[in-house]
Amino acid sequence: MTLCLPDSVFQGGRADVAGISAYGERALRIGDEIARAGFDVQTVRLSSPALDEPVHREQLHTRAADLTAACRRAGVGSASLTALRPAALARLQPCDVADVLADHPSLFLSVVVADGAEVDHCAAAFSGAVIRELAGRDRDANFRFAAIANLGPNAPLFPGSYSDGGDAGVSVALQSAGALLAHARAATPGDLGEATRLTEKCLRAQLDALQEVLVPSCERQGLLFHGADPSPACAPDAGIAEFLETVGGIGFGSPGTVATCAAVTAGIRSVGRPTVGYAGLMLPVLEDRVLARAWQEGRIDADSVLAYSSVCGAGLDTIPLPGSTPEHEVVAMITDMAALSARWRKPLSARLMLAPVGSDPRRTEFRAPQVVNIDYPTA
Repeated sequence: MTLCLPDSVFQGGRADVAGISAYGERALRIGDEIARAGFDVQTVRLSSPALDEPVHREQLHTRAADLTAACRRAGVGSASLTALRPAALARLQPCDVADVLADHPSLFLSVVVADGAEVDHCAAAFSGAVIRELAGRDRDANFRFAAIANLGPNAPLFPGSYSDGGDAGVSVALQSAGALLAHARAATPGDLGEATRLTEKCLRAQLDALQEVLVPSCERQGLLFHGADPSPACAPDAGIAEFLETVGGIGFGSPGTVATCAAVTAGIRSVGRPTVGYAGLMLPVLEDRVLARAWQEGRIDADSVLAYSSVCGAGLDTIPLPGSTPEHEVVAMITDMAALSARWRKPLSARLMLAPVGSDPRRTEFRAPQVVNIDYPTA
């Protein structure tokens, strides 16, 4: 659950620690109500407005320190610092952004590389340099940074989330991969049409039950309900790729994968309801054991995952890159993602898990508990 903060708590180059903390406490009260209704609330976090005017390094650090203090005061675990639009980058260096994320491990941040039909190549190059800088500071820091394209405000999923700056409101996302897999095993869809209907039915039931509790809870706290992102998020014990293999009768990466992704995406987008964020199928390579194994075995790569993004909402999420990967290749991957997003006006992102220079060239060595470490594919 993400509470999207208003502009009013970010004035004069500072963040209002007391005001943000008060919003955090209201979000936690909503989380408690949802939990009492029987839902497992994985995280409650805050999301800040995007920045579209030039910002100095010192301003970004001050904002980060204030937001971190507010989260600590409220008892909220994490927050999105901002989404930096291209105009905001004019007075920043990539190392400035990397320093902020390295100094504040509870914060997330994104850079907008496409908004509409045009790719901002300078923002893409800036993002690639940030990824390289982050890899040199903390091997897990790139988990908290993304280049985003055509992603609207008030999305609940990090690191691309940012608020619209208007009245404070709440958005949510479902960790529903496990529920979908259980339904697929019980129902055994006979074709992709049935897979679409099963996906819609399962997600609709979950969202109906959640919104029945969440909407009045938001009203009691004086907050808007922005909507839900029905993208099925993975859980440690259940990934989306196993569900796709089950309903599509495929091994992930084999022929039929694109059709299966398209069928499940159709089910996700048929749910209706107020939706925000990606509202599509997510394929986080290093957060899903089946996807991670497919990458390790060479059955999928960045090009194929991007191809799947043409029919779903994946983008390039938690893509493992050896430390020897040249920066221009990192930038090219971001640009490819942004070009696809711009062509189809769909929300996509790139979260690239670049290893530090000089790290083990054979295997990833990330420490984050949600990341699956793998051997790099051999040529």
